[in-house]
Amino acid sequence: MIIRKKGPLALLLLAITVSGCSWIENFDRRQRYLVAEVQPGVTIPDGLDQPPFVDALDIPEVIDSRGIAGKPLDVGLPEAISTTFGVEQIVLKRLGESRWIFLDVPPSSVWPKILRFMEQSNLNIQRADPSRGIIETIWITSMEGDPEKVFEGLVTGSGWTKAEATIQSKFKITIEPGIRSGSSEVYLEQTQLPLNSPVRPDFANWDGVSDDQGLENEVLTKLAYALGETINDPVFSIGATALQGKKAELVPDRVRPVLMYKLGFDRAWATVGGALKNARIQVEDLDRSSQTYYVYYDESIDRDPGFFSRLFSGDKEKEKDDQHRLLVHLDTKKDEVLVTVLKDTSTPADSQIAERLLSIIKESST
Repeated sequence: MIIRKKGPLALLLLAITVSGCSWIENFDRRQRYLVAEVQPGVTIPDGLDQPPFVDALDIPEVIDSRGIAGKPLDVGLPEAISTTFGVEQIVLKRLGESRWIFLDVPPSSVWPKILRFMEQSNLNIQRADPSRGIIETIWITSMEGDPEKVFEGLVTGSGWTKAEATIQSKFKITIEPGIRSGSSEVYLEQTQLPLNSPVRPDFANWDGVSDDQGLENEVLTKLAYALGETINDPVFSIGATALQGKKAELVPDRVRPVLMYKLGFDRAWATVGGALKNARIQVEDLDRSSQTYYVYYDESIDRDPGFFSRLFSGDKEKEKDDQHRLLVHLDTKKDEVLVTVLKDTSTPADSQIAERLLSIIKESST
């Protein structure tokens, strides 16, 4: 029996032939998908078993809210939206008597870091529910007075001595998804009673306002600093991934797109103003009584110029025209605030420009 070896050339030709056939087949399939049509489902004759069929590649109904069906559309590369906007990764926010921490990371990354802070601060936890984003401490005996000294007493345990202890406090931390995608908001509430008052170990009357706002601010500030030191630690909570609610949602429309905030009006008004500032969109005027910001928005202007661009451009600006002057209007509806963009007080702005501006406001919100 004689076995003849194929030369290198023959093997090369065979490899090209095999791979070439595979490439031609794959290419042909891709072309077929572009012209594929929906076929009727399989019909099983009566009298035979009727097993349930589930479409593996079910195509959902497309809602053409922008009115672009059947129109030629030039789709270019998406415009990158920065997530910094001059705002630090962790910010202590305040609006009236409300305070909270804003973080540019999701709740699942924040949760374990808060648990670590509680343990290190002797704030013993009684209840922790990551799916709801709620942490409650036990009733903690402490002294009254300067918030910094009270917190130091909690951490060291010195405030628990009978000579100095006069009150018992309970703390509640709430973690919520932030307005911006992938961000978080952390709130803290403190309630207190005289030391000898009877309490239920597992109950406190949370009404949204701390009894000692100075102590609330002290603990929240210490928590913000602790999160700043650990924010890049690669830990996360699977349970806290359930915190996926939306405080802001952009609804496209072919005539009048809307940005919906699930916030009270005061915070929504401040949020829009802060977002316009963060995005470097010029506010020429504002009128809270009519709930309107008057802005100048030109897509062709670089809202985040580099150092050399700012250095050589000086104070020169493009000549402004009425075409780029728009009204950002807020309207309260039940428990939501609706933000729309107008050309004047009664005319909606171009829908594509309005949607783009609302998208920038949403992603710049803190």
